[in-house]
Parts: sequence; C-alpha cells; structure tokens
Amino acid sequence: MRPILSAALALPLLLAACSPGEPAQPPTDAAPAPETQAQPEARAVSTTTPAAFQGEWNTDLSACGGGAHESRLVIGADTIQFYESQGEISATRLQADNRLAIEAMMRGEGETWADSRVFQLSDDGQTLTDVSDGAAGLVRRRCP
Repeated sequence: MRPILSAALALPLLLAACSPGEPAQPPTDAAPAPETQAQPEARAVSTTTPAAFQGEWNTDLSACGGGAHESRLVIGADTIQFYESQGEISATRLQADNRLAIEAMMRGEGETWADSRVFQLSDDGQTLTDVSDGAAGLVRRRCP
C-alpha cells in the first residue's frame, strides 16, 4: 500500500510544479520600446501682444501717422486696428519663424465678428507680413 500512498502524495506536488502560477517575465535582454518623438513645445496663449509686433504698420511709409491709408494697421498690447475696423485681442500665440497668431473680436461699419490673423515679423523687425489663410501676403512696414 505504500506505493499508492506515495503516488497520491506526489501527484499534488507534480501538478503544482506544472501549473502556470505567476505570469512569465519578459526576457531582460528584450529590445527597449521605441522612443516617441518629442512633440514641439506648445507656445503659451496670452492676451498681450509681444512688444516687437506692436506699433503702426503701413505699406506706404509716407502715409504713417495720417490714419487715412487703407493698408494701415495698428497693433497695441491688447487691441488691433485696421483702416475701417478695430478690435479687442482675446488671444495671441507666438509661433515659430517670428509668427504671431492673433484672435480678436472686431467691430466696424456697424458689424461685429471674430477674426483670426497670423503675422510674420521680419528678422530685422521692420516689416510685418499678413500670412493668414487666404491673405495675399500683404507686407507692411514699421512706421517711424
């Protein structure tokens, strides 16, 4: 009877050794997961226009200061003014390549509307180009 008793005791030990127990560990020499490419740092949104973009801009420098030229643009710390419209800036975002995106609530000629513009400042800070979607790339010069 001893052989049967020995087999009965050995069977649970054999089953325990064969059972899956803890999940298998990955090999330590496995290739590391591919690194994700770093995303460009999001630029902070502000309601204040950077000083480099502020001022009066015009396509014709001889029209500076008069306010009557249709290309006139005046950008303040928190306002933007065109020839026949003006608005309060609600957000600005400085982008790469000296570009500034401006969101403003505009009013003019009895109407109000939300407007989005993107302006690119030249490296020397003397020209400002409207590069907004649908814009013809109007280049204005900084008024003295």
